[in-house]
Amino acid sequence: VGCAIDENGRVLVIESHTHFRPEDYTGPKEDRILAFSDTNGDGKADSKEIFFEGGTHTMSIASGGRGCFYVATRAEVFRLKDQNGDGKAESKEVIVTLKTPGKYPHNGLCGLALTTDRSRLYFGLGENLGKPYEIISQAGQKEITRLKGGGEGGNIYSYDLQSGVLVRIATGFWNPFGICLTPEGRMFCVD
Repeated sequence: VGCAIDENGRVLVIESHTHFRPEDYTGPKEDRILAFSDTNGDGKADSKEIFFEGGTHTMSIASGGRGCFYVATRAEVFRLKDQNGDGKAESKEVIVTLKTPGKYPHNGLCGLALTTDRSRLYFGLGENLGKPYEIISQAGQKEITRLKGGGEGGNIYSYDLQSGVLVRIATGFWNPFGICLTPEGRMFCVD
């Protein structure tokens, strides 16, 4: 349901196993992020590894460079890091949490985009079926921002990667699944 490319040319793909999971489903219990590589240079992926396993209702992934990826699930945005260069995430740091009684799998947090200088992360929140919500940002273990809403429709937020400050910058969407930025910073969104 989402993909990104790392600095080594691997394609990282979200493999969703939790979205409307049937009771008799025999696949993995959690979502996974798989890394596909072309090891022999023929232009086709011939190697597949698990970069990360975990998460529920995983929606989006964006490369932060140097083994870092940002991931959005319905209920959180987190940063994954491959700290030792083995091609797998060793650390997970939650930077944004969604608290809501809403549980529908694909109207939560989604659609990640980083500014070219990697100072700011943009993400969306779907319309959440009009349920009240709180979005909490943090830097490390410290809460930085708590925003409340419900019923206004989907939103787009800006998260400062240095300070952890979170700001709502747009509203009135249905589900802003895809967000991208031009090099000059102009934003486009698929709703």
